Amino acid sequence: MCGIAGAIDTRNSVAIVTAVEKMTVAMVHRGPDDGATSNLGSDVDDQHTYGVVLGARRLAIIDLSRAGHQPMKDADAGQTIAYNGETYNFRELRNEIGPQFGSWLSNTDTEVVLRAYRKWGVKAFEKLRGMFAVAIWDARRSELILARDRFGIKPLYYARIADSEFLFASEIRALLASDMVRRKLSVEGVVSYLTSGSVEAPLTILDGVQSLMPGHYLRIRVHDGALHTEERCYVESGTWDSEGFVNSQPRQSRGDGLTLLRRNLEEAVRLHLVSDVPLGVFLSGGMDSSAIVALMSHVSEEKPKTFSVVFDEQRFNEAPHSNLVAAKFQTDHHEIHLNEDQLLDLLPAALSAMDQPTIDAVNTFVVSKAVKEAGVTVALSGLGGDELFAGYPSFRRAQRLEKMSHLSRGLFRSAAMVGKATLSGSVQRNKLWQLAHSNGGPRDVYRITRQLFSHDQIETLWPYRPAITGTNSTTTHNDTINTISRLELTGYMANTLLRDTDSMSMAHSLEVRVPFVDTEVASLILSMPGHWKLNGGRTKPLLADALADLLPAEVLQRSKMGFTLPFENWMQSRLRPEISSVLENGAHSRKVALDADAVAAVWQGFLRSPRGVGWSRPWALYVLNKWCEINRVMS
Repeated sequence: MCGIAGAIDTRNSVAIVTAVEKMTVAMVHRGPDDGATSNLGSDVDDQHTYGVVLGARRLAIIDLSRAGHQPMKDADAGQTIAYNGETYNFRELRNEIGPQFGSWLSNTDTEVVLRAYRKWGVKAFEKLRGMFAVAIWDARRSELILARDRFGIKPLYYARIADSEFLFASEIRALLASDMVRRKLSVEGVVSYLTSGSVEAPLTILDGVQSLMPGHYLRIRVHDGALHTEERCYVESGTWDSEGFVNSQPRQSRGDGLTLLRRNLEEAVRLHLVSDVPLGVFLSGGMDSSAIVALMSHVSEEKPKTFSVVFDEQRFNEAPHSNLVAAKFQTDHHEIHLNEDQLLDLLPAALSAMDQPTIDAVNTFVVSKAVKEAGVTVALSGLGGDELFAGYPSFRRAQRLEKMSHLSRGLFRSAAMVGKATLSGSVQRNKLWQLAHSNGGPRDVYRITRQLFSHDQIETLWPYRPAITGTNSTTTHNDTINTISRLELTGYMANTLLRDTDSMSMAHSLEVRVPFVDTEVASLILSMPGHWKLNGGRTKPLLADALADLLPAEVLQRSKMGFTLPFENWMQSRLRPEISSVLENGAHSRKVALDADAVAAVWQGFLRSPRGVGWSRPWALYVLNKWCEINRVMS
């Protein structure tokens, strides 16, 4: 696992060497074991001179020797790679490639990816089973190739400057460290953040900086003294659709599907355990993390190390459930106690670790810090289970609306109208009203469920508010449950959960692996009919039935709780002075072009009615202000 960076300059300026060195230094936390900047020198294209520089920081996971040094070169092919990720099927690919390019120089997956590109070109990326963000400079073709895994587990950002320079890096903050990217907020990025609590790719919070989309590659070619870019999806059409997900329905019965699912889950976990450094597991006590522990115990003889965050507030405390699972599988269990005072101590570091503003990252920062301090370098997470196995409220809401008759929907709209007129102000009531007046399709359900601030509220908070629609694909699917899965996977999971997990874990030089977010597992689950995943009142019946012989009945039968910090309580007590000092100080808001009175009103509304406003809205405004202050970014 690493941090990568690089630049091309059609003027062959020495400035890019310094810029890439700065970016690489800014990402030492992503790879404390090794690092280098490779000035690949100047070349001449039709008498125009240009320069190319790649940089990398390495967190050694597989083959800890110097043979894994990056950037890694294939001198015979004229290709150089900077690679951030894990390719879990690298041994199979290595055997498939064979010795046709000479003797192997390492046991790393980095070398396998480099040779796979030499053999198959951009088609190699579809063969990689894992998480990755990769940059390959092909000197013979005078082109740079950037690519991301199809789920977006690993991030990659880029900026084009004045048509002559191109920069990329694993982190937004690394691009800022180059001193070549403007510290200016993106208007569209801010609106996107206020809409959902994170910025939706390909937008970023910075003006002029974009995120490479999952499942895509970007080709940057130098020709006639200019940079020419082309972005495409590398996934072949047919089995997978334009969003990178399988489209066909299986012919097998549900029983046969469960057997195949169990086999795929076991294989995915087994592959995710490949490591030359110690591993652990995030264990909340919910079904997803418990499933990872159970599967890990089933496929490996190694005793898992498990880590859980526990709170004094019993409503948020999952310790009884995590302890039950830990005892069942005899794990080496560690509890991480967190209270308000400890959060206040950790908050400055957590905010500094955020690569972009987000409402959902501090919990990952806390558990990652503890796991790393326990001597673990790789941790497995149950992230992705809710998206694939229908664990969120959006699934049941979409299903209920789909089943409503025309008469029932009319009554629903009438009731919602009365509620809006007589009981205005509550976020949940306003969302109910929006749902009632939508067409009731899965996209509306997803959008409204995940909405942070409404368009009217954003217009009050942010004076610009351009007309923006979601950048998710408009591909339609007949299966409502699977459509919600795709929306959750490409939206909330990709733009919030995966991004936050990467930045907050790598802040502690910890690699987090997500076995559910596996090509084979996801393609199988998304090929199954939605009604297999949501029937009756059971929680995630497909996953529960696949692991019925492994998981305790208490885990299989409990309702979803979700891993969140007790922010609602803490923001009214020890956190209150800190947040008040920002949200009631108009100078903070004006620096980022937020309406100071509107910001203060959100905070005061929360203090009067915490449940009515919700903690996430004032917290989002606080985080945006603090992130901009820390990173010296302004509107």
